[in-house]
Amino acid sequence: MASKPKRQARSLRGMGVLPVQRITFDVYTDMVREAELELLITAPSKAPWEVGHWVINSLVLQYAAEGGPKISHGISRSDALVFVFQHEKYFANRLIFDGHVAHPYDIAVLPPSSHFTGVTFGPHRWFSISLPAGLFGKAASRVGKGDLEWIEREKCILSIPPKLAERLTTETVNTAGLFAKGTTLGRHRQGGSIESSLLNSLIAAITAANNKTSLSENLKSSRKIMTRALEHVRSHKWETLYVGDLAHAAEVTDRTLHRAFMQQLGIAPTRYLKLRQLNIVRRALRGKLESPHQILEIMSEHGVSEFGRFATEYRALFGESPSETRRRHLQSAIAVRPK
Repeated sequence: MASKPKRQARSLRGMGVLPVQRITFDVYTDMVREAELELLITAPSKAPWEVGHWVINSLVLQYAAEGGPKISHGISRSDALVFVFQHEKYFANRLIFDGHVAHPYDIAVLPPSSHFTGVTFGPHRWFSISLPAGLFGKAASRVGKGDLEWIEREKCILSIPPKLAERLTTETVNTAGLFAKGTTLGRHRQGGSIESSLLNSLIAAITAANNKTSLSENLKSSRKIMTRALEHVRSHKWETLYVGDLAHAAEVTDRTLHRAFMQQLGIAPTRYLKLRQLNIVRRALRGKLESPHQILEIMSEHGVSEFGRFATEYRALFGESPSETRRRHLQSAIAVRPK
């Protein structure tokens, strides 16, 4: 019986098909886990969005396909070490992670409570592996790699040799494939074997890394500026904000803030705040389903003054008007009410 999981994994090798459901960006924002995350769609989606996550003993494996460009800012779990890597065959044409231009074979390492900012400029697929703090160092020591304990403390990007990166991706896809029929492996021999195999592939890839880029905030002032500015945004989630607010929170001038945004996000702070406003209004239109507020009142609450122009920008980004968003989600709410 112990060899059965291995045979099953081999039968899935090369399929590249994951047991996930195609969803909208709206649903995607609600389903991504392992971090407190703020997501902004920045251009129309060109493909479906997907997300899936599976618990394998102590590990949490997550897979996501992004249908279009977006900005994400978040904080990783306080009790876990997280590794984020890309599906090399479906890599966005450009990815900026904490101001670093990432490549298909890079792995981002996020120690507990790491702030991070990611920007993609097209459809993209990624994986993450989360494990309790301390577990990775113990696993590495068991296979004679005790020199990897530092990885629990330093946020960084590691460049992995292509063959080992592809092996890790394949192992991840195969592992997720084992759950195609809703299988729950639980805490027993089969789950332990799969967990160990995935950890070993991860350790092998990281051990062979040929380059490390530190993402510590004290090494680059623009990262510290972005962290302060975006934390101010997070703490004022629904409020109307201006460039001066972010500059004040980051303790820099407007010009310095502009430079940091261009380096870290690839857009100016004015554009970021416009995208934020568009996304916030959409969430409000979807979330206030029981509210008597009219659409114009909702937009006004979030700083919209030129309603016609805003509606045009909204349609260009989301493919529908504010009234269509409101009507569709009101209908959905009515449909799910108990009779």
